[in-house]
Amino acid sequence: MMNLSGKVALVTGASRGIGAAIAKTLAAQGATVVAGARGSNAETTVSSIAAGGGKAEAVALDVTDPANVESVVSGAIGKHGRIDILVNNAGIDCESPVVDMDIDLLDRCLAVNVRAPLLLCKFAVPGMLAQGSGSIFCITSGAARGYRPGRVGYSMSKAALERMFVNLAEEVRPAHIAVNVLGPGRVDTWMNRRGDWPGTAHIPMTQPEAIIPAAVWLAQQSATSFTGQVVELADFGVTWGAIVHS
Repeated sequence: MMNLSGKVALVTGASRGIGAAIAKTLAAQGATVVAGARGSNAETTVSSIAAGGGKAEAVALDVTDPANVESVVSGAIGKHGRIDILVNNAGIDCESPVVDMDIDLLDRCLAVNVRAPLLLCKFAVPGMLAQGSGSIFCITSGAARGYRPGRVGYSMSKAALERMFVNLAEEVRPAHIAVNVLGPGRVDTWMNRRGDWPGTAHIPMTQPEAIIPAAVWLAQQSATSFTGQVVELADFGVTWGAIVHS
């Protein structure tokens, strides 16, 4: 893997699952990690990082609160001088047929899955523009491009997220900032364990740690090397990333 010494990474949804795995690995590669989650939920992740000799801090982050998002970003820059890597991982489900949909749940899904990543970029990108570098990526789902029964709202949120990031990639390309979208496949996370998603049972479930090599590689990218891409973890090392040649 590549060395991330001197880099500062902000990871959302860092209390468990994919977010915790990414936070721990970026720290293991030398990055200083700002682990964001609601309340004190990221403290377990940070304790694990510290036990391994890494550098990290837990921050209380409600991604639906613009003032909190701005405060966390400005606090990270104020304390560490910069943000080099922004991982938009926090997300929630919105499972319901449209006719039965709870409007409050839909609004929260869009706030967490779409509005929050945009807010994080709004507040983090100015620093990246000033330093002329940075890597931003988010976590998407196959639901963005395929039908999942009872998940129209969730699918809509992930499709919007993908289009947002592909467009943002072009907006910040002149400043050498990479913006990408990673689809991890069916991962053994709290959300997947608690839900019964029709049409996905045939997809093998992998552990969050499987995302590590791809996440570290994306964290190292710039607009001149790899940007504006929606990529699947299953293709890492085959059609993108650290290509494996036979």
